[in-house]
Amino acid sequence: MRNLWLSAILFTFSTALLAQPMSKKGEPYLPVAGDWAVGIDAAPFLEYFGNFFSDAPNDAPSAQFPNNSFAIAVKKFKRDDFAYRGSVRLGIQADSYRTFSPEFSTEPTNTTVEDKYSRTITNTYVSLGIEKRKGNTRIQGFYGVEGFLGFGTESHKFEYGNNITPENTNPVRSEFEILFQNDPREINTVTETGGFITEFNKGNTFSIGARAFLGAEIFIFPKWSVGFEYGLGMGFAYTGNAEIVAEQWTVPTGGSAEQFVTTITDEGGDSRFGIDTDNSRGSIFMFFYF
Repeated sequence: MRNLWLSAILFTFSTALLAQPMSKKGEPYLPVAGDWAVGIDAAPFLEYFGNFFSDAPNDAPSAQFPNNSFAIAVKKFKRDDFAYRGSVRLGIQADSYRTFSPEFSTEPTNTTVEDKYSRTITNTYVSLGIEKRKGNTRIQGFYGVEGFLGFGTESHKFEYGNNITPENTNPVRSEFEILFQNDPREINTVTETGGFITEFNKGNTFSIGARAFLGAEIFIFPKWSVGFEYGLGMGFAYTGNAEIVAEQWTVPTGGSAEQFVTTITDEGGDSRFGIDTDNSRGSIFMFFYF
């Protein structure tokens, strides 16, 4: 009988708590027209507090992106129950690596020349959608649709201090490992035939799609929610052909004598289309409204 009364009291208290749209200080829990919101992944915070009850290491939580696209997610409320939502990523990375090789000379010398590896990677992503919300308690459901666009490039260029000449057909040059963004292959700048790669341009990538989504949030503090989201979307992605430029002192195709040869090799691209459900990275998110 005692357990029954305790359960009833706990149920009544929980119901009252969730039904309360205002804090004791008079602060509204729910977003209203004019509010903005920004989201992060809640998993690092949940793991952090959960580790208090275990012997696991407990590093401070970090603010991770709430999506797979490394995009900043925001919302803008036009009405209490209606919001525009969007996300954006603009990634530009330019790296440069320098090493030195002995300078080629017909006379003894102790000087060196510079070899240089330059890498440029861009990643852009944008999404835009509308969100309808339902519920006046501290638990709100939401649903809506959104579309997205993505574009990316990746290029690797190499400059060598010692040129290939009739006097120096196999110059001393630095051997760089190509640092791809996602390609798991281990490739360096010396080809199987002894040539030197001067450019490796990955094919440009392009993606477009749309999705419908459904989820729920619980406002544990005023204007601070934890929630989840599922979606059903379709998308198309295209990757163009990659191009590899190399140079070498060799006999060209159809030739009869060795000479300086530049070769251009294409690697195939791909395209993909799919329709599938998703769960927004498979983790719980947090949104902050202001």
